Amino acid sequence: MIEKDVITCPYCGSKLEQQSEKYYCNFCVMILSSNQVQRNHERISVRVRDFALDVYLDKTTPELMRYSTFELLSLLKYARAERTNIYKLMNTFYNARKQQNIEEYKESEEYSGKEYEKITRKMFVLENLIRQRLGYVPHRITDAYLGKYLAAMEKDKRQPMIIRQQRKDDIKSN
Repeated sequence: MIEKDVITCPYCGSKLEQQSEKYYCNFCVMILSSNQVQRNHERISVRVRDFALDVYLDKTTPELMRYSTFELLSLLKYARAERTNIYKLMNTFYNARKQQNIEEYKESEEYSGKEYEKITRKMFVLENLIRQRLGYVPHRITDAYLGKYLAAMEKDKRQPMIIRQQRKDDIKSN
């Protein structure tokens, strides 16, 4: 018989021991705060936001660390596209300056160069955060890749972490 409204570990599903305002898991050998614990053997819920706005690129690295892996992948896809566009723009100003021998384009070329460096560094940040989480950085991030990633998250296990103590046959005969 399954106990109802029991406080359990979010990692292994074991019943927790309360120690003042914290909880202790004997199996995991760790202390958990009240906002980490689950009830009734539920699994950790994963925050799923299926979009990331390009303005998130202005966030600091500590702020980006709080975003989900999906959001980071979406931002990296956008940052890579933006970097390509800025590089093309920088080259356009360079070529215009050289071909027409006009120095007016130098300022625009330098500004584009600074923006290129900025987006490249942000791309490095995103790649390293993703590398920490996945163990690798995807070579290409397409809409299809992101769709499969989202589908895998939706399909993930959601059943409670319960270990039956009796066989199903024994339960039916009682």
